Amino acid sequence: MVYGFKLQLPEGSFLHFFMPSVLVSDLTNGDEEKLRQPLKVHDVRIMENGFQFIFDKNEKLSVAFIRHKPEFFDEYLSLLVAQGVPLSLILDSNTVRATRGVILYCNWKTHRIAAKLEREIRAGMRTFEEVRTTHNEVFMVPSFQKFFTECFMTDTMPKAKKGKRRTHDPYIEALYALACRIYRETLRLSFEKACEAAVEQRPDLVPLSWREDPVGNLKREATRYWDKSAYSQLSLRQSRDK
Repeated sequence: MVYGFKLQLPEGSFLHFFMPSVLVSDLTNGDEEKLRQPLKVHDVRIMENGFQFIFDKNEKLSVAFIRHKPEFFDEYLSLLVAQGVPLSLILDSNTVRATRGVILYCNWKTHRIAAKLEREIRAGMRTFEEVRTTHNEVFMVPSFQKFFTECFMTDTMPKAKKGKRRTHDPYIEALYALACRIYRETLRLSFEKACEAAVEQRPDLVPLSWREDPVGNLKREATRYWDKSAYSQLSLRQSRDK
């Protein structure tokens, strides 16, 4: 199962999206193997509701572009405006400027997440091993590197608080993400019905232990664990109802 995909921006840099492939598999008409290679972007736009990536025609994808509103995007726009950058300039159609804006956002977001994860590790809510699985990019942030190095050299690696810890299951994560996507894309559909549709579309992702009530299990797991986890797609669901 392919996890995530990579875009090659017009100036050559790469943008990684770490997410279950079920969220974007329609880009390649279900050919998940194509997601293993970077998808070339011809043009970039920054819009009030997120980024727009227009694909190179040679990619022969099922859609000409995708729009993506990433985490903290509104906060990022507000920060730029507060620093004196006119919103009209941020939303200008200049490809070079928009590409720089996307790269700047990615760097800003990585540093923001690194600070948050450091606080959570210190509080025993996460371990370095868990962070490597979900946000490996933060280990490139100097402040986080320093924190990790100091803990390693002084043999004071923070340990998670006691209690039963859940083992990450990428198949359940993919099923959960698919239900969230179906809910987001289908107006007036309840989340329970979205879970039912996800189970019907991808029975190969359903654990054997759920065979008696796969829909009920998925809905309960979503609200009790996944919506609060590092793999949450809650913001995707909530974006439909705004």
